[in-house]
Amino acid sequence: MPGLHQNQLYSLADPTYYETPARLPDEGTRFALDRQAAPPGWGKARSGLWTSLRPDGAPVTEQGWKVHVSTVPDEAAATLREAVRICLRHGVPVKFLRSRQALALMSDKYMARGSSGKFVTAYPPDEPSFLRLVAELSAALDGRRGPYILSDLRIGDAPVYVRYGSFTDRWCRAADGGMVPALRAPDGRLVPDERDVVFRVPPWVTVPAELGPHLAARAAARDDGFPYVVERALQFSNAGGIYLARHRGSGERVVLREARPHCGLDSAGDDAVTRLHREHRALRRLAGLECVPRVHGVRTVWEHHFLVEEHVEGRTLFEEIVARYALVRGERSDAELAAYRAWADEVTDRLASALAAVHARGLRFGDLHPANIVLRPDGRLVLIDFEYAAELDDPSPFAGAFGMQAPAGTGGAEADAYALWSTWLHMLMPLTEMAGHDRRKALVLERWARDRYRLGPDTGPPRPALLSSAADQTDPVAQLLAGPQPDWQRLRAMLVAGVRAAATPERPDRLFPGGPDGFATGGVCAAHGAAGVLHALRQVGADVPQEWVRWLTEASLRRPPERAGGLLDGLPGTAAVLAALGEGDAAAELLERASAAPPPTGADLAAGRAGLALAVLRVTRAAGGPDACPPSEVFRTASDLARLARGETVPGLTSPPSAGLLRGLSGAALLHLELYELTGERHLLDSARDILHREASHCVRMPGGTVQVKDGRRHLLYLDQGSGGFALVARAYLDHREDPLLSELLPGVRQGCVLEFVREPGLFTGRAGLTATAHALDTAPGDGPARTTPAPDVLASVRNLTWHLVQRGDRLLVPGAGLRRFSADLATGSAGLLLALHTLAAPPGTPGSPTGPRALLSVLTLG
Repeated sequence: MPGLHQNQLYSLADPTYYETPARLPDEGTRFALDRQAAPPGWGKARSGLWTSLRPDGAPVTEQGWKVHVSTVPDEAAATLREAVRICLRHGVPVKFLRSRQALALMSDKYMARGSSGKFVTAYPPDEPSFLRLVAELSAALDGRRGPYILSDLRIGDAPVYVRYGSFTDRWCRAADGGMVPALRAPDGRLVPDERDVVFRVPPWVTVPAELGPHLAARAAARDDGFPYVVERALQFSNAGGIYLARHRGSGERVVLREARPHCGLDSAGDDAVTRLHREHRALRRLAGLECVPRVHGVRTVWEHHFLVEEHVEGRTLFEEIVARYALVRGERSDAELAAYRAWADEVTDRLASALAAVHARGLRFGDLHPANIVLRPDGRLVLIDFEYAAELDDPSPFAGAFGMQAPAGTGGAEADAYALWSTWLHMLMPLTEMAGHDRRKALVLERWARDRYRLGPDTGPPRPALLSSAADQTDPVAQLLAGPQPDWQRLRAMLVAGVRAAATPERPDRLFPGGPDGFATGGVCAAHGAAGVLHALRQVGADVPQEWVRWLTEASLRRPPERAGGLLDGLPGTAAVLAALGEGDAAAELLERASAAPPPTGADLAAGRAGLALAVLRVTRAAGGPDACPPSEVFRTASDLARLARGETVPGLTSPPSAGLLRGLSGAALLHLELYELTGERHLLDSARDILHREASHCVRMPGGTVQVKDGRRHLLYLDQGSGGFALVARAYLDHREDPLLSELLPGVRQGCVLEFVREPGLFTGRAGLTATAHALDTAPGDGPARTTPAPDVLASVRNLTWHLVQRGDRLLVPGAGLRRFSADLATGSAGLLLALHTLAAPPGTPGSPTGPRALLSVLTLG
C-alpha cells in the first residue's frame, strides 16, 4: 500500500479524491512570470507544478551540473525575477515553481527531503556555462534566504545549490527492481541518478576546481562541542529528524528534535524552527507536570536547531493499540473484551487528567492523537510534540490527525476535548479517519463500539456537542445493508453511480480517481487505473461507454513502454482488459510493446513475470476462444517460475520474499493451473503443487486459530499479499488433486477472512476481498458451485461496510488506501467493491455471479 506521506501529499489538491499535487487550485497565487508570455526566441511549457523556459532550437543536454535556487515565501517573487533574468541572459534553460502555493507545498513537512526546497532549476549545457551561471547567481542572490537542499552543494551564503544529475526524463531499474531516474555512464549504460539527502557525484565525474572552497566549507560545518551522540533516528520528515541520543558525559538518554530553517511549512506558514521554539516555550511553562517530558534546552548545530528533551521510556498509544487491539485476533471472550475496555477506560481517565493539568497552566495542547501520547511501562502517560501548544484563547489554527480535529474556530479547551473523545473512540474503533469525510461516521463507529464492548451510555468522555444533534439519526448506508439480505441491487446501482460521476474523460492523465500509485502508471493500469474500473463494470453487467474504452486505448498507446510490467501495474494487464472489451488490435499492439521492453525481474502476478504470462494467455483466449493455445513464451515463463520456486537460480528473475496471490508466488501456481486445464499435462499440475507448498511454508497458525502469512513482524490475510489469495489458488488446485497439507490450512484462512475488524474496505487489502474469499471457500472440493446465499458470518462482515461507505446523494463512495480520500479503482476503491459484492449476489438481469474459487480467481485476474 502507499506510504503515509504519499497519501498526505496526494490529499492536498482535492478534498474528495486522491489527486496529483500538480492540480493544486493555485490560480490566485501564480507568479507573474508564469502568467507572462515567453520572451522572444524562447519557448514556454508547463509540466506539473513547474513552468519551463527554453531557447528556441537549443539542443537537449542529457545530463550535467544543474543549479537549484531555494527561497522563502516573502522573498520568492523577487528571487524568481532575478534568477530567471540571469538564466535568460546566459541562454540557459530554466524551470520554476509556478505559484506561491506550489512553493509552500515543496517546503511542506511531508515532501521528500531530497527534493524539498527546490524553487528554480537551471540546466547549463556545459561546464563553462555552469561555472559562469553559478558565479553570477550566487553574487546576485547573496544574503537571500531559503531552505538548505540536502542533496546539493551550497555555493557561498546564497540560496544557490548544485549537483550533477540528469536533465531529461530517463529511467533505469534499481537494485530492488524499482524504476528510478537514470544517468548515462561513460560505457553507455543507464545507472541510477542517486537523489539522496547527501551531496555525491557519480564516480566518473570530476568536481570542478571552482567548487573546492564550497566543498571545504561543507566539510567544516560541524560542531565538535555538541555534547550528545546520536544512537539512532526515530523519525524523519522534511522539517527535520527525531533522534535517540546519549549525553557524552553523563550517559543520560535524551531525544533530539531537529528543526531545519525555512523547511516543513505548515498551513499557517510557520517553519520547523518557529514550531520548535514554540514547543520549547510550552515545555518550560509546563515544567514539573508528570504528563510532560523534561526539557534540557535548545542547541544550534551549524544551522539546525535541536530541542533536547527527556527520553520517555515506553510505547506510543498508537503502538499500544496495534499491539493490544482485541478484534483482529479471532473470537474474543467477554473477559478479553472486558480487559481491553478497562485498559481503554484507564488510559482515557489519565489522558483527561493530563489535559486538565495543561489547561490549568493556561495552554491548549493543540495536536492530540494516539501517536503523540506515550505510555510508560508503569502505565503513566506523557504527552509529546507540543509544536501547536498555545494560549487557551489563541485563535490560531491547531493541528491534529485527519478525522480527529474539531472544526475550525473551535476554542482551545473545547478542541482538546473533541480530540480526547476521538482518541477514546480510536482505542475502541481505530477508524476515526472516516469522521474526516462525514462527522456522522464517528457516531456510527461509537454505536457499534458501545454495542460490541457492552458500554453504558455514559461510558467514555462526554460526546462533543457538535455531534450530539446527529446522535439519533439513522445511517442511510446501514439501511442498505440491513435485513436478511443487503439491498444488493441498490448497492450496485449507487456504487456504479459514484464511478460514473467521478469519470473525467476530458483529462489525459486520469479517467477515474484511484490511489496515488495510479499517477505513476499513467492512469491506465488495472490496479489503480481505468483498465481495472472498466473490467469491473463489464463483469457486473454495467454499461461501459465507448468513450471510456477509447480513452483507455489512446492513453495506453501514448504511454512509453519503459518496462513490461505485470497483470495489474503495466501494459500487459491493460491489454487483457482491452481484449475482453473487443479492442483486439490495440491489445495486440500493447503486448508487442511490452515484449520489446525489459522484462520484469519479479516473479509475481501484480508486476512480475507471472502476470505478464497470464496477460498473454488472457489476450490469446480473447482472440482465439477459450481453447486457443498460448504462444511458447508462456510455457517458457511457467518453466522458469517453477525452477525459481524449487530454489534454482534463474537469470534475471527474483523470487518474492513473501506469499500471496498478487505479490507472492501463488499467481505463478495459478498460471500453471490454467495451463494444465488447457493442455492436461500433469507436470504443470505438479509444479502448481510445488509452488503452493512453498507458499504454505510462509503460513502460520495464529493463537485464535486463523492461518495467516508471516511477513516480518506482520501477519497478513489479504489477496494482495497474504493467506487469502493463496487459499483461493490452493482450493482451485484441490479440485484436481487431493493434498492434506493444503486442505489443513484452508479452514483457518476462511476463519480469518471474516474477522470482525478490517481497517480498509478495498479488494486487494481490505474487507471486500476477504468476504469474497470467505464466500468462495464455502464449498468443499468437488461439490460444484459455491453456495448462492452468503453464510451468516459473511453477511455480518458485509454489514460492517457501514463503517466505511459514505453516501453522497444517489452515490456511494469508497475510501481508498489510508482512508484519507475516496477511490474508484479496482485495488482499493469502488470498482473492487463492486466485483466483490457481485460474487455474493448478482443483480437481476446481469451475467451470472462468479461462484467458487476458480471463477473468483478468473474475475480477480482479468479473465
